[in-house]
Amino acid sequence: MIKNKKFLYIVLLSISLIFLIILFLRPGKDKNQKDFESILTEGKTFESRELPTLPEDYGDHKLMEYSVEEIARILQEKYGKNIENPAAQIAMIEELMKDLPKLYPNDWVKVLNQILGYAFPDKVLELMRMSENLYNYNKFRESNMSKVGLMSDEARRQMVWKERYRLFGEKADQIWAMEKKMTAIGDTLKRIKESPAGNLDAKLSNYSQTLREQFGKEYPRIMENKRQQLTEGFMVSVQKDLKVLSYGERKSALREIRSAMGMDSAALGRWDALEEEREKAWQNQQKYSDKRTQLSSKKGGMTPEDEKQLDSLRKQYFGEEAEIIKNEEASGYFRAQDERTYGVN
Repeated sequence: MIKNKKFLYIVLLSISLIFLIILFLRPGKDKNQKDFESILTEGKTFESRELPTLPEDYGDHKLMEYSVEEIARILQEKYGKNIENPAAQIAMIEELMKDLPKLYPNDWVKVLNQILGYAFPDKVLELMRMSENLYNYNKFRESNMSKVGLMSDEARRQMVWKERYRLFGEKADQIWAMEKKMTAIGDTLKRIKESPAGNLDAKLSNYSQTLREQFGKEYPRIMENKRQQLTEGFMVSVQKDLKVLSYGERKSALREIRSAMGMDSAALGRWDALEEEREKAWQNQQKYSDKRTQLSSKKGGMTPEDEKQLDSLRKQYFGEEAEIIKNEEASGYFRAQDERTYGVN
C-alpha cells in the first residue's frame, strides 16, 4: 500500500515538472509585441500639428530618406483620402514596416507610432492596433511557411483565412478583397481547364460572367488595365479546346475570345497578324526540327556537310535568328522542345 502511494506521488510530481517545463519553454511575446501592447495599453493620443510642406519630388525618393515629420506629411498625401479603408491602412502600414525595422531595429514600433500619430492623430490608436495585427499576421505566415507548402490549396486557404478573421475580424474581407476576387476567378479557370474539351462558347460565357460578378462596377477599369492578362488566363485554360482545332478554326476562336474580352477591331487585326506570324514560326520550327532529328540520328552522327545543311536551313527558316539558334543548340537548348500555348506564344 505504501509502495503504491510512493509510486503515485512520483507520477504526479513528474507530471507537474513536465507541465512547468512546457510552461517555461513556451514561446513568449517578443519585444515588438510588448512594445505594441505597451503603446496600446497606455492609449496615448497625439495633438494635431503643423507638418512640413510636401516634398515635390517625394515620388522619386525612398520614404525613409525623409524626416519623421516629412514622412507623416507624405502619408497624408498618399493615403489620406482613403484612410478609412482598411485595405489602404494596411498598404500604408506595410510600406512603413518594410523599412522601419532595418533603420530602427530596437524601437521601430515607437517610431511607427510617432509617424502615424503625426500623420493621423485622430486615428493613431486604430492604426497601431492594425499594425499590431499585421505584425502578428506576418509572424504567423513566417512560422507556417514550411507547413503550408505541404497543404492542399483548400486547406491552406482555410488556415490562412481563419487567422485573418481572428486578427482582423470582418475587415479581413476588405483588406484582401482583391485576393478573394482573383481566387474566385482562378477557381473558375481551374474548373474550365479540368472540364472536357468542347463547348468553348459556354466556357467563355462562364468566364465573362465570373469577371463581371467579381469586379462589379470596377469591371471596365480593371479590364482596361488587365485585359491582356485576363485574356491569356482564359486561353491557357482552354488549350485542350484549341489544340483539336484546325489552324483556321483556332484563329477564329482566338479572335472570338479576344472580341468577347473587349478588344476593338484594330487590336483584333493586330492579333490576327501576330497569330499568322506565330503559326508560320512554329511550322518552320517543326520542319527544321524534323530535319535536324533526321540528320543527327544517322549512323556515325552528323558529317560536316550535314552541319552546313543545318546552317542553311536555319538561315532559310529563321533569318536573322539563325546564329542565335545555333548557339542555343550548342548550349543544349532546343526551341522545338518548348511547349506551345495557343494564343500566348
